[in-house]
Amino acid sequence: MFQQSGMTEAQNGEVILTDTTPECVRAMLEFFYSGMVSDDKMKIHVYDIFAIAHKYQVEKLKYLCENFMSRNIDNESMVKCCGIINLYGAPTLEKACINYIQANRKNFLKTKEWKKIKNNYPSLVPRFLEPIIERLNR
Repeated sequence: MFQQSGMTEAQNGEVILTDTTPECVRAMLEFFYSGMVSDDKMKIHVYDIFAIAHKYQVEKLKYLCENFMSRNIDNESMVKCCGIINLYGAPTLEKACINYIQANRKNFLKTKEWKKIKNNYPSLVPRFLEPIIERLNR
């Protein structure tokens, strides 16, 4: 990969990863060796691990992170999940968010988190609400 002439990585034998933390790199390496990332690391770093997996096109790790986020949605995590959906597209996570809003609509739609979502990610609002309205009209 780094054998092309002129690449700094080939010349000095090291790769410098930017826009991430050592913990996320360790989690990605853990995934490469074991096919898993510990729940403890996921709880703390899942959004950043997803970002590095996306950057380096590690699709199975992205899938693992997306499923972890989908299983652990609550009011507080909804805003971060919307950031992931907005930046990267995460269809499984988007469906999980829609299901969460549907199940908690009476309370969630009154929260400060919903207001943040409406203000920061206005394009997601119709994507979230249309399936809910369709379900209610059946």
